[in-house]
Amino acid sequence: MHVSSTFPALLSFGLLASGLVVRDIAEDVDAETLNPKTIPQTIRRLGRGENKFKKQWKTAPASCTDLVHPSEQCIKDMQAQPHTNDVIAFSGGELKLDNNHKCSDTQFGQFQTAAWDALQLGSYMGAPDPKNYKDAVTWRRKKFDIYVTCSDPKNYCNIQKDGKNIGGYAYAVKGWFGYMYYYIAACAPFFTMDDLDTKINQIEKDLRNGNLNSATRAVWQKNIGQVFLHEMMHLDVVGQPHINDEHVDPDSAQNWAYGPNRTHMLARRALNQGGGAARASTNADSYAWLANSKLFYDITNYFPAPDNYKDKTRSSPADTPNMELDAWMLDFGAITEKTTDAELEERKNKILASMGGASEENKPLPKGKSLSIAMVTQVNSHSGGASLDARWHFYTTPLNRAVACDDKSPEVKELTPQGPSDPKSNFGGNHKELVWPGGSFKLDIEGAQCEYKSDGSNAGNLYCPGRVVGCKEDRLKATDQGLPQCGSSRVKFHPAVFCDF
Repeated sequence: MHVSSTFPALLSFGLLASGLVVRDIAEDVDAETLNPKTIPQTIRRLGRGENKFKKQWKTAPASCTDLVHPSEQCIKDMQAQPHTNDVIAFSGGELKLDNNHKCSDTQFGQFQTAAWDALQLGSYMGAPDPKNYKDAVTWRRKKFDIYVTCSDPKNYCNIQKDGKNIGGYAYAVKGWFGYMYYYIAACAPFFTMDDLDTKINQIEKDLRNGNLNSATRAVWQKNIGQVFLHEMMHLDVVGQPHINDEHVDPDSAQNWAYGPNRTHMLARRALNQGGGAARASTNADSYAWLANSKLFYDITNYFPAPDNYKDKTRSSPADTPNMELDAWMLDFGAITEKTTDAELEERKNKILASMGGASEENKPLPKGKSLSIAMVTQVNSHSGGASLDARWHFYTTPLNRAVACDDKSPEVKELTPQGPSDPKSNFGGNHKELVWPGGSFKLDIEGAQCEYKSDGSNAGNLYCPGRVVGCKEDRLKATDQGLPQCGSSRVKFHPAVFCDF
């Protein structure tokens, strides 16, 4: 593993496994000055072999119709299932699917990748590795299974907080006869997140183009494995003492220590104000971000800084907008057969209240409309030549309604994407070979907080609360003939993709 004098600065995220924060070193070393002087063209790959979780997972027994409130028969049938070593989970048990999971093949594959990426990240913080027999034996003394679902069993996936969509919710279920398991319900935003390999490929591409943003901003490096690792940190078998979600200010009921900025605040907060190692060592996201940042630092040699890294005055979360809660999870903690729905509702409301700001139900995606995506290019003349401005434009229209250049019809609405990708494109202008709209673009579609996402090789998908819409190629994409006419010959409007919902 790559280690240099920059490494102690990573500890400003919060902790070592021992709970020691090397605060003095982190403040004395400006880690960013130790970044490479010459931008590398390639970065080191993980070289981790085959995904250990790429096998068919078992499903819960047919008697288990409600994994939040399992029946006595359900628990008996769970205990009777034979244990195998095929998909060992962080708990020493197995990763399994709810019998009514409703996961597509793609979503199931994303769960497999999330678990594999989380295991890779765990190796960067000293977490046990199931390939080590001694560690595996230790886990199995306390083993319990982890069940996942895409079915939104409690209808929470429409919850939105401060413009951030819920990524899922989780329970530690202590059932009959002392049998325990972990239950994770994933919502649409969870499946919009990139995996580790996608992030690594994007960083390498950006470095080749001279762009350091993705290599140096910790918040950009958030990925599906890091979110899954956060959830694993709540398992008692992984973290002893129990790992919670801590508040930056222990005397405040708001502002969870989520994301690199807030875990950084928690670590820097004075001991007499409830900060430092003691509370960072029981905060799940401190572990998850430390592991994530150590991995990216190891393979890039660039320090992945929190956005507030150089601002030593920011020890209060009130100074920073809550920007880092994409795909945030509702963690309900431990429940038993005596836990009522009313108590769970109270826990949910308490968690939402502690997020700060007003909670609201994210509106569902309206039906009978379409998202249209078009490339608009404009040639700009200037002294000594001309340049091309190319950018993606997003519109909602009625079904089967083609959008045109400068369309002012009241039934056509242009949307403003909110990132994280830039709608400005490096498309060279050859409309006979129009590219796909690669990237991730957050869109407000009549109150539904959605995200269009494509890896640049196909039409992509539209992810909305409770729905994933497959997008299709527009019939005009593959030609430069018959394109909608614009007011100037310098402007071309080229439809590329549509998503009917």
